[in-house]
Amino acid sequence: MKLQRSSRLLVERILLVAGVALSHMAQADFELTAPDGRRILLKDNGTWQHVQASGKDQANDKPSQAGEALLVLESKTETGNGCRFVVLLTNNFPYEIRSLIPYYSVYRANGVIYDTVSSNTGFTAVRPGDKQRREFKFTGIVCQEIARVQVVGGDRCVMGDLHKFTDEKGQCLARLRVVPSDLVRFDK
Repeated sequence: MKLQRSSRLLVERILLVAGVALSHMAQADFELTAPDGRRILLKDNGTWQHVQASGKDQANDKPSQAGEALLVLESKTETGNGCRFVVLLTNNFPYEIRSLIPYYSVYRANGVIYDTVSSNTGFTAVRPGDKQRREFKFTGIVCQEIARVQVVGGDRCVMGDLHKFTDEKGQCLARLRVVPSDLVRFDK
């Protein structure tokens, strides 16, 4: 009888300790790596912060890309039953953007996507420091009905270490900074 009671108490204590340990583990802070390679600390209170790399970690980190590519929405024009946009790509990378074909989605004010298109030609052979303009048009929706233009796709780019067979989607677009516009909400 005493042996069963002491065994039962031992099992209860083990379960109590395991439960406390598991509850602390479930609420513990943890780190993860963002798509851009930076480390982020997610705290158990719902907040987050970037983690500064230690000297050892910094030596192992990949060097960051110098420069950036900027995409600016230059104009929008009514075209009868449609709306035409002109964008300007500026290559501030130390390498050529050999090919980049982004797609553009337009949304109505209620948040519903209307259509997605690309320009007739993509950005090609944009050398460091050069700029290229491209236009695209949405038919069946007038400019006043467009609340947002979103840059999407572009996954088959050729620039720097990225090529048209790069497996990971979003890498091309991640190197592109979309500049907000006063004409319409313009983002990615």
